Amino acid sequence: MEKLGLYFCYLIFLLLYIDFCVASIPVCITNCVQCKQMFGVYFEGRACGDACISSNGQISPDCNNPGTLGIFLKRFH
Repeated sequence: MEKLGLYFCYLIFLLLYIDFCVASIPVCITNCVQCKQMFGVYFEGRACGDACISSNGQISPDCNNPGTLGIFLKRFH
């Protein structure tokens, strides 16, 4: 019976984790779109979206935090 409870807890944790990961991707993509609108041609929106998908939303840009934008910004000389 104790083993069944442990499996049940593991299943709940797994379902919550999957739900969190799936919910994080749209938020990340939305942040990419917002940054693209703010920075225009200086922001690499495609690279940002690809990073969102490959990291399951864990790499999410914050348009007000330069530390999260460095890899997506480009300079024109």
